[in-house]
Amino acid sequence: MPISLLQRRDFSPMPFHEAAERFGKRIALPSDVFDRLSKEAKKRAFRIAGLHKANQVQRARNLVKRAIREGTDFSRVQQQLRQLFDHEKLSPPNLTRLRLMFRHVELRAYADERNEVYREVADTFPYKQYLTVGNGTPGINGVRATHAALHGLVFRADDPFWRLHDPPWEWGCRCFTVVLTPGQVDARGVEVRDLNYVRTELAVVGQAHRGITAERSLVADEGADLTKLDAELQLALQEATQRRSDEAT
Repeated sequence: MPISLLQRRDFSPMPFHEAAERFGKRIALPSDVFDRLSKEAKKRAFRIAGLHKANQVQRARNLVKRAIREGTDFSRVQQQLRQLFDHEKLSPPNLTRLRLMFRHVELRAYADERNEVYREVADTFPYKQYLTVGNGTPGINGVRATHAALHGLVFRADDPFWRLHDPPWEWGCRCFTVVLTPGQVDARGVEVRDLNYVRTELAVVGQAHRGITAERSLVADEGADLTKLDAELQLALQEATQRRSDEAT
């Protein structure tokens, strides 16, 4: 898309309802079903620790979706979730984990929708830069070493790197991206990296800081087989749907 055709909306904050619809595509699963999913499948599902019935999780998912759509403050979401736990006669939820969960799913939904916009302007902005909430120093503002190692790096927007590390790519991640034109990349004098660079140059850096396991390292396997992933999620959805039906009888 030529830069002259870009509209203000291409750079404006994402409407809450679009992020909410994106979040709403996550399937609500009881904890035991969620725990059996692969790492990639879990990114497309939703659960809350302490809710074990399918109907309970579904209600919580819908509550969070509505909160995202309406731009509800977390304090209100917290109150509503606690009311749900009280109604079901369950022990009060861990408020710290609830806060992290709400922030994570909100940021993930928002990021997914912004990526839709990025794809529309990819001809003009073919590069994305990875940024943390800190200055790239591990521990600053709670930034993890693996995330800090990526701070400031620029990749092509279609590089397979983003299939693994498009933020938020781990629980509690607050990193973000900005899109750049070729002229901006040249003016800043930054080198465009790729997934191979991360694998060969940064894996040791990340592991040296915190002894990261192979599962969480920067050399994780590339994207999962989407057909297999869809089949896995479909089976999980069928089980959750059957449980909701059984619980209602």
